[in-house]
Amino acid sequence: MQWLGVAGTMILSSGALAAQSSAPQLSASLKASVDRLADSARALGLPTDPLFAKAAEGMLKGADEPRVMVAVRRLARELSDAKAALGEGATAAELEAGASALHAGVGLDLVARVGRATKERTTPGRLVMPLVTLADMVARNVSPVTAVASIEALIGRGAVDLQFAALRSDVERDIAAGERPDVAMQRRSASIVKGLENRPRP
Repeated sequence: MQWLGVAGTMILSSGALAAQSSAPQLSASLKASVDRLADSARALGLPTDPLFAKAAEGMLKGADEPRVMVAVRRLARELSDAKAALGEGATAAELEAGASALHAGVGLDLVARVGRATKERTTPGRLVMPLVTLADMVARNVSPVTAVASIEALIGRGAVDLQFAALRSDVERDIAAGERPDVAMQRRSASIVKGLENRPRP
């Protein structure tokens, strides 16, 4: 059941919708089940596109309807938990990224810590890349506490999406080369923080 939650596969709506559009159409019974769940999610202010995309993904990979609905219900719960952690102001993309982090094994309290790291979200979706990075790093065996501490430090220093993307690729490469995941995460994030601290002041 690997398709139920590989980190990053359902994070951004554009990617999820692309997967949905290329998958077989849902059967009438499965669509009705997802519709009912989506109605409940919509009433809670949760994004519903990821639910249909997850169902389409399951059908594409040959899962039967009961297994598909297990995955869709789990995703709905994770989206709800992400909203509880990130608050009412979270965007749909942030909720999807938060759900992915929860699915990867990050605790609700730690996802909430990442949410609090940006107290004033001047840019909608500001937390998407930090949460995507968190999910990916934990999926690659970085401990959640280490990953969150590193990401908090980067957010606090004003790191931008490009730097989070670089962190992900560098840590992945270090792990593939045999470095311990936590060590790689701490070393690479510390290097970025040092660069941010040494940048010229405006």
